[in-house]
Amino acid sequence: MSIFSHTNLPTIPGADLAGGRPVFPGLPGEKLANGLPLDNFAEKRLIFNHFTTPGQLHIYRADCAAGERLRAQLLVPVLSRGGAVVPAFALIGQSLPYSADAQKLPIELPKGFSAIVAPSPSKLLQPVEDVLTRARYYPGPVIDTRTLVGGKCYLAVWSPQNQMGKYVIQTGHRWPLAATYWARLPYFWWQIRGWFGLERSSAVGAVVGVALVGLMAVWLLKKKK
Repeated sequence: MSIFSHTNLPTIPGADLAGGRPVFPGLPGEKLANGLPLDNFAEKRLIFNHFTTPGQLHIYRADCAAGERLRAQLLVPVLSRGGAVVPAFALIGQSLPYSADAQKLPIELPKGFSAIVAPSPSKLLQPVEDVLTRARYYPGPVIDTRTLVGGKCYLAVWSPQNQMGKYVIQTGHRWPLAATYWARLPYFWWQIRGWFGLERSSAVGAVVGVALVGLMAVWLLKKKK
C-alpha cells in the first residue's frame, strides 16, 4: 500500500541516493500513449529533467507485472545558480490499491486506470548530500505501492503553479548489479556534476577508485555463485 495517509498530506522521509542509475531523458510526451519509455520501474533510477515552458506535463511509462512494487520519490535539487522547481507527481496504473486521487491529475485516465498523487510539498527539510557527487537534494514525498494487475504503468510529473525549472525523481528500489553500472560511475559523476552546475575538474581519481571497488564486489559475488 501507499505510505500516504488517505486523509492527510504525506510525510517527508529521508532519501537513499545510493545505487541509482542517472537518466537524462529528452522531452517526455504529455499523454499516456506517447509517454517516454523506461526499461522498468523496479531498478533504482534518478530521472533528471526540467520544465522548459509553463504548463508542461512529463509522462514516463514502463511495463509492470502483477503485484510489482512501485516506488517514486521527489528530490528537489540544490542548484548552484538556482532554477529548481518543486513539482507534483503521480504513479498511474490499472487498479492501484487507492484510486481517489485521479481527479487531481491534469489529464483524464482511461477506464480501469487509477492514480496515487503526491502534491508539491509546502515545506522542505534539511537537504541530503550524495556521497559520490557531493550534489545536494531536498527529500520530497514518496509514493510506495504495488500494482494489482500487470500492464502499463506511468509516472506523471507536473507543476500545479506552471513553474519552469529542473527537478529530480527517484524511481525503483532494486540496486543494479551489472558490472557496466560500476564501470560507468565516473561518467555518471561527470553528468550529474555538470547538470547541477558544479565544478568537475577534481575528484575524478576518487570516482574511478569507487568504480574499481564496485567491479571487484560484483566479481566476488559472481564467484561465490
